[in-house]
Amino acid sequence: MTKSEYTSLFTRCARIFKLALWLRQTIRCVNRFKNLNATEQNNELVSIAHDLLHILHIDVKSEQAMPDTASMPWLTVANHVTWLDIFVLMAYIPGGFIAKQSIKSWPVLGKLVTNGGTVYINRLSRQDINPVIKAIVQALQANKNILFFPEAYTSEGLTTLPFKAALFQAAIDADRPVMAVAIRYYDMHGQRSPKVAFVGKTTLLRSLWNIVSMPEIRVKVDFSALLNTADNKNTDRFCLKDQAEDFIQAKILSDSPIECMTSTENISSQ
Repeated sequence: MTKSEYTSLFTRCARIFKLALWLRQTIRCVNRFKNLNATEQNNELVSIAHDLLHILHIDVKSEQAMPDTASMPWLTVANHVTWLDIFVLMAYIPGGFIAKQSIKSWPVLGKLVTNGGTVYINRLSRQDINPVIKAIVQALQANKNILFFPEAYTSEGLTTLPFKAALFQAAIDADRPVMAVAIRYYDMHGQRSPKVAFVGKTTLLRSLWNIVSMPEIRVKVDFSALLNTADNKNTDRFCLKDQAEDFIQAKILSDSPIECMTSTENISSQ
């Protein structure tokens, strides 16, 4: 990205100021959640997500229509690139997330996702898996959407990390559909961009500064057909994981510069 493609210091500061106002309003909204019913909470979550995306000049486009929401609740899975993924997904599918325990202590975002029904998981303990699966099943049976990132860690978004199968068992136990969502980030010229990725030693503040430095971020989301439905029943979490992973990986690699470079190298070697 060249120097001219960065926003000015004034623009970055203006966005951060608007974000501070959004944070204040969001805190007030989150504090009211206990007085709202499920539908009202979902509407608030969608509004919060859209407001944040607007402030940060993030334009989200779906490549095709999402399946009929009448079939909700869903266990929704997506590739994981950045904390922005939460708001991209929330703009379409409000619900609770499966998240690492450290997010619970994040300012505002932690309280927001907690009040939205997030289930926290200890990645270092395999014994933590069964209680989390039971919590997901209970949430799905209570007509609440649950969303999680089966890669467990963030990537630069140009490829995918291997998916973990354990939590797919919840969809089987609850007899609920699985929705796979592929998320791709682009710069203002429509080129895939790893700049938004929240990876490695990047801090939350550094990530935010990277994001407000981009004039525009374009996001494409792709929705799979529903998995684990009456017409597509699956009782093996590994097969269910593979179906979701194959869909997401194909979309992520479809216009990835890494995949294009690999294809060019293969042709050159022939």
